[in-house]
Amino acid sequence: MDDKDIHDILEQVESQHLFMENRVCRVCGTEKSLLADFYKCRKDHTLKSSYSYECKECAKKRVLENYYDTGRGTCNICNTVDVKIVNDVCKNCKKALNILGNDLDTLEKAVLYLKKISEDK
Repeated sequence: MDDKDIHDILEQVESQHLFMENRVCRVCGTEKSLLADFYKCRKDHTLKSSYSYECKECAKKRVLENYYDTGRGTCNICNTVDVKIVNDVCKNCKKALNILGNDLDTLEKAVLYLKKISEDK
């Protein structure tokens, strides 16, 4: 048994008084087990107030909706449809722009280089 296992056991013993506690989720309104169904959001695990007021299920749903549903569209550079975009550009094109820099002369040289490669094929 290592130190982490001992720490986990001690944490469970210290928070045992919360084992039968329930909380109503502020999002879905369902009463659920405090320890099993709510994320710990503060260090002191022995306090009821250290646990989130949004259940794990609602928190996961909110995070996934925010990640996948916001900022989706068509990239103005590669024309990829239904991708996450920032300033009308997808992640891959934004990365390419960052590598090439925002210098127009460098971008024009890159375009000429790509044209030359495609003609040589």
